[in-house]
Amino acid sequence: MLKRNTLGSRFILLFCAITIPLLLILFAVGNYAKGVVLSQVANSYQNLVDSNLSMIDKSLEDIEKNMLDIVNHDDNFQQFGQPGLTDSEKYFTQIELIQRNTTYQTYYHNVDMFFIYSKPNDQLNSTDMFGAASSYKEEVRQWLADSFHQPKTIKSLMYKWSIVRIEDQYFLVRLVSDDLENNAYIGAIINVNSLITPLGNLDLQEGSDVVIAGKDGKVLSGVSEPLEDIKALPAEKLGINQSFSLSEGRSKLLVVASRSEKTGLNMAVILPNSQLLKGLSAFQTVINLLPLLAVVILLFYILIFRSIIFKPIAQLLGAIRRIKEGQMHTRLPDSGIMEFAIINHSFNQMVEEIVNLKIDVYEGRLRSQKAEMKQLQLQINPHFFLNTLNIAFQLADLGRTELVKKTVRHLMQYFRFMLHSKREFNTLNQEMEHVRNYLEIQKLRYQEAFEFEIRIADDLRDVEIPSLLIQPFVENAMVHGMSIKAPPFILEIEARRMEGAEELMLVEIRDNGKGIPPEKIEELNSDEYAPDSEDSHIGIWNVKKRLAVHYREKAQLRFQQQEPRGARVRIIVPVESYEEQMKHA
Repeated sequence: MLKRNTLGSRFILLFCAITIPLLLILFAVGNYAKGVVLSQVANSYQNLVDSNLSMIDKSLEDIEKNMLDIVNHDDNFQQFGQPGLTDSEKYFTQIELIQRNTTYQTYYHNVDMFFIYSKPNDQLNSTDMFGAASSYKEEVRQWLADSFHQPKTIKSLMYKWSIVRIEDQYFLVRLVSDDLENNAYIGAIINVNSLITPLGNLDLQEGSDVVIAGKDGKVLSGVSEPLEDIKALPAEKLGINQSFSLSEGRSKLLVVASRSEKTGLNMAVILPNSQLLKGLSAFQTVINLLPLLAVVILLFYILIFRSIIFKPIAQLLGAIRRIKEGQMHTRLPDSGIMEFAIINHSFNQMVEEIVNLKIDVYEGRLRSQKAEMKQLQLQINPHFFLNTLNIAFQLADLGRTELVKKTVRHLMQYFRFMLHSKREFNTLNQEMEHVRNYLEIQKLRYQEAFEFEIRIADDLRDVEIPSLLIQPFVENAMVHGMSIKAPPFILEIEARRMEGAEELMLVEIRDNGKGIPPEKIEELNSDEYAPDSEDSHIGIWNVKKRLAVHYREKAQLRFQQQEPRGARVRIIVPVESYEEQMKHA
């Protein structure tokens, strides 16, 4: 992945800055064209739906008027609701009423069935059932017969068109009666699918359909197979009598809807966008392919610029990286491009100068390190020296000649190592013997208040380590951790191979003394640790510096708290011979 501040990323950004606005303009034009097409189609269908709903409302109003006229002025209807009629009177009365309603039914094509009911005689008569639900005649008649014995149901069907469900079909039902006696009823029933029959000859696009939905958006009419998964439409959008978009799976649909003021039903035309925008498909395909074309052009430009600009720059960056890693023999080849030829020549000349300068600096660093090492070796702690002489004096005064000899012997060996060690590296065994001399003197001083133990793995005794690598940490433990008021101060030094990394050696200095404050541990473990010139930890800083010079990232030095009390120092260095040590140095 290209980083934001590289030349390649800048080139891509420039290309995108030019092409993206152009692509956005083309997308905007395409979307505007789609919007115009959809808007025109929506307006056309909106007018069609509104006019059909207006015709349906007008037809329903006429049907109500005719039924009211029969109730109020038809003698046969008045007689039909009277009790005690002879069979012939019943027959001729219901025949006249049925014939009159059959005539109305031929005029009002969307009415599936007219029916009359005599309450005193419990007699239900109806016209034949036509329309979309003609096969449901018996189910409808049974539902009507049952409803006339349920006052609440009859009351809900009076005075307005109501929606009822019979079996799996939805119907509009309107019931009219004599408001004074309610002995006879006349009504009309319309299947909701019959309301869209006049639109059956409408030339709809493939996958389109006209549906009837209730106020809650539930689809009440039958739906064609491509749209059979649509069970409801958004109720909040149906009431505004405007077109809106609807997503069904991966398909986008245009819905043109209008609501009937008479019934509260919604008539909606559902049209798939893909069919409406067939004329724009070629243009839309070109727009969709433009980003791919832009990517192809970008890749072509990148290949050209790669050979002309990016490859020489990559060579230059690679050479700089190798120089940084220490491969000072790296040089750049000649280039056929004049500007890069000048850059490569200047780079090669600069590397030559760096090599010469680095040799001078390296020799200066070696001299400086040897001087620092010599200065560290020459540092004699006056308090340690005076305390040791005082111990020897007291032992001599007590006549403890053997202990005086032992003290003087350890002191001589200690200073002989400090003053006469010319090597930059010593074996681990030599370093530990030097530390042992120091600790034996401290043991003579503190007696039972101090104990120490040194453990070295046998296969590590001849391993070469930098001189005075361990001594500063032992002295630091004695100076800052020792307390004669506490239980015996115990100091342990252990050298062993790392578990799981046999090529590394771990040297641990542990004590049960006062410990190190957490803030001081954090300071000592910091890579930026640098003590003041008079800081007692300058020896520790010297060790950290020499470890970084000799081993780089292979060495580790960490300070930790010892549980339950005390401090711990962990030194990890590679197990290397003297020749390998000098090579790294």
